[in-house]
Amino acid sequence: MKVNILVGITITLLLLALPVAASDYTLGIFGNANEDDTINMQDVTYTELIILEYRDRTDLADAKYDGKINMQDVTQIELVILGKEKELTLETFTIHEDAKVVTVKKPIERVVILPISSGEAIRCVKAQDTVVGIGTGFTKEASMAFFPDLSELPTVGKWSDPDCEAILSLDPDIVIADVRWPSPEKLEDKLEGSDIVVVRMGFTYPDFAIAEMEMLGYVLDKRDEAREFIEFEREYLNLIKSQVNELSEDEKPRVYPMYSICKPGSEGSIVHMLCVMAGGVNIAADLQGGTGGMYPTVDLEWVIEQNPEIMFKWSSPGGYNVDDTSGMKAAWEEIVNRPELANVAAVKEGKVYLLTTDITSRPKYFVSLAYLAKWFHPDLFEDLDPQAIHVEYVERFQGMPYRGVYVYPPLEGS
Repeated sequence: MKVNILVGITITLLLLALPVAASDYTLGIFGNANEDDTINMQDVTYTELIILEYRDRTDLADAKYDGKINMQDVTQIELVILGKEKELTLETFTIHEDAKVVTVKKPIERVVILPISSGEAIRCVKAQDTVVGIGTGFTKEASMAFFPDLSELPTVGKWSDPDCEAILSLDPDIVIADVRWPSPEKLEDKLEGSDIVVVRMGFTYPDFAIAEMEMLGYVLDKRDEAREFIEFEREYLNLIKSQVNELSEDEKPRVYPMYSICKPGSEGSIVHMLCVMAGGVNIAADLQGGTGGMYPTVDLEWVIEQNPEIMFKWSSPGGYNVDDTSGMKAAWEEIVNRPELANVAAVKEGKVYLLTTDITSRPKYFVSLAYLAKWFHPDLFEDLDPQAIHVEYVERFQGMPYRGVYVYPPLEGS
């Protein structure tokens, strides 16, 4: 009888210790048993309850990633909490199913980074000293200005078509690659048999960029630094979200987000996510085609018929090493001066905007979000200062002086 009472009391205490799910993303690390945004003693409790069959099994409770949930998983979770784990299994956001789950050995001391976005992410968590090799994109003029130190490291080929022999010669612990490119046949398969692990992280898609940054903190033992950056980012995400959530559908402008004039971004694309988060309705959301099915081709007649109230284009001239607006102005005039678009509401009302890739497909995507929110709802976000947010990001998290041209037309006072 006493044993049963003690077991009952123990289970009750364990249940009381369980958290209320409040996170807006799941940290994809095996050991995150309760599927929130961190790994802590609540995950130990949750795993013990699974073992006792008082909670349903979750995939991430399998901290050892061996297909079983037992006390070895509890031990692994406790080691992760203490930062003393010898390995960590991740579930990444890559589109390649056979590359989603990877196990990295700890500690990680040598890293090769392929896409530019990973260079910014590495600096956000102050782990640039671990980088031993880079994609050739870092050696382009614009990137050399923003990454003066990283750009001098040995190169390992293009981010989407790497030189695996060069990677092997650097003997990294991990390679950070994009979620889409290159294909596993060009990277993982060619590194098979080595101890090098490919971790795919984009740091660009708003829907899971925070989760990736949190994961990077765990992987590189920079959890505090990752949390500091995430708190900074979330301050503005939450500010915009709280205002946008109060809007009715009728209060949201109809928006045409585009990569080029006849190539919009549909559901799943970065520009679609930004458009929706900023309180807009993407007129191209349901279209399919192009890269990943997210960048379809449309006729100008379709754009005219849809008559968007706002148009914005990313991947425009500009960037960190550009000091005048002439390039962006010319690209903007190319759109607004097209006679076919003269009667489109966005053109007539002067609501056509350009943003550079630097602030749309990078860890600082929230800078673009701030600009879009201000353009979409100027009265609602009258006090929001996107450039000030950008300045703080560059100086505080990238360790660089602020400069460059990123949007057109510029905001008044910028």
